[in-house]
Amino acid sequence: MSYGKDIMINNISSEDQRNVHVSVAFNGWLYAVYTHNTASGVAGMTILRSTDDGVTWTVLLDFSAVGSYNAASIVVAGNNLANLKLFVAGVYEDQSSDYNVWCDRIDPQTGIDEDEFFVEGNGSHTIYDVAIASDYRYPSTGSSPYSIGIIYAKWGNPYDSAIILTSSDGGYTIGSRNVVAATSNYCHNVAISYGACTAWYYGRYFVAWEEFETSTATQGHIMAAYTNPHIYSPIVNKIKLDSLDSYSLNGCRNPTIATQFNSINNNMSNLSEIVLFDRYWSAGPDWDVIGFYNLQAVSTTNWQRLNVAVSNDNELQSDINFDPGYNNFLVTYYDFTTEKLPYIVNDMNLENPNTWNVISSGYNDNPNLENPYPKVQINPVVTKVANVWNAERTGGNGVSMFDAEYSTYTGVAQNHQSDIVTLEGAFPNPANDRTNIGFRLNKPANVTIRLYSVFGQEISVLTDDSYGSGSYKIPVDVSALSSGTYIYSFKADDFYTSGRIVVIK
Repeated sequence: MSYGKDIMINNISSEDQRNVHVSVAFNGWLYAVYTHNTASGVAGMTILRSTDDGVTWTVLLDFSAVGSYNAASIVVAGNNLANLKLFVAGVYEDQSSDYNVWCDRIDPQTGIDEDEFFVEGNGSHTIYDVAIASDYRYPSTGSSPYSIGIIYAKWGNPYDSAIILTSSDGGYTIGSRNVVAATSNYCHNVAISYGACTAWYYGRYFVAWEEFETSTATQGHIMAAYTNPHIYSPIVNKIKLDSLDSYSLNGCRNPTIATQFNSINNNMSNLSEIVLFDRYWSAGPDWDVIGFYNLQAVSTTNWQRLNVAVSNDNELQSDINFDPGYNNFLVTYYDFTTEKLPYIVNDMNLENPNTWNVISSGYNDNPNLENPYPKVQINPVVTKVANVWNAERTGGNGVSMFDAEYSTYTGVAQNHQSDIVTLEGAFPNPANDRTNIGFRLNKPANVTIRLYSVFGQEISVLTDDSYGSGSYKIPVDVSALSSGTYIYSFKADDFYTSGRIVVIK
């Protein structure tokens, strides 16, 4: 399977959509968040969910106010529906230029905002950026049922600072607050990831951040550190990564970070970490995506330089993640020269750190990019990646886009909604014994739903009948099916689309 057609997450032309992020739940459900502004000065942050591999998206929650939302981050955590929670963090600036940084805990099935379990800001500080991460797939010692890590950067007098917060009780309370940096430089963009392996099973949060030497600088230093010996411990082993390479010193920005998290060790009997960033090389002159890696991330500061770029183009705005299924690092970035978004991988041992396997030289369909800031996330159900980014509309507004390495979307149907029907998808999904396919008809239609194997073999006709206006759930008995992925086709009069059901025994 390969990338399908690009999909607009929420096609609202009046919104200037930016800062899109995506997270994937244990069952393959997708959650996205983006910030938006309108010409009238109303700002917002929209949270959406897709249960059909990103073909259709439903708005779960929308925050709106007069002012601006300047940053967003999202993570969905939990290994079953009982403990599944969605965490969304943002930076909001009101009309008086007062800033708040906050994180909400949301029910990912109903969209109910359960609690703003962290908020800071009263106008005395400028908040620059926020990022969140979780250890839910390999919980750290002391997590119950998992932990949430939050890092944010704020202006202060006389020092800027970066702060890390940890909740070890599943995002109900903040258990620790530690200063990452307090510096006369200017802290801007921040990044966070969770890392663990057999030798270091306690787990740590690893962080990276920018430090600019002046308030007007557009590039500067990239710093890295981690909590030790636990997720809630103080930050140790701070290092200025750009100082390790004379061509990079004080010429970097936009850090992103990923660390190994699985139940094995790397070849150094330790844990692997990568920090990537944009580096301006004046001799080019051009921008490159470069970085540093450490194969003994918990015990040494033995950082080594690596290259990501696969061409001589201008490349920037990278994002990196880790796949514990195949033990690979996953990278996407913006090729400014070709207006493409490549997707590349490398194994966690980085035996060839400068040679990356190109999965796609550009998964976006259209060259309508300016500042896409693409993101990459692994879908644990199919062990393939999902990507989001921001494209540019003709009128100047941004629009949030989605595509996936496992997408089957062909563009034949624009989405799962029309003037006839709204397809709600399969629920529960994955399923063990039974599931349901939900839909709502806006007017009477003949509905046909068929179930197929991934090889196109028809298994059954679930319904072929006339329905009046209203909401329906068609039961699907999967008790006789073996574990795997199945495709259902949905037809209502002239409207046609398809979806996926995952069966787990």
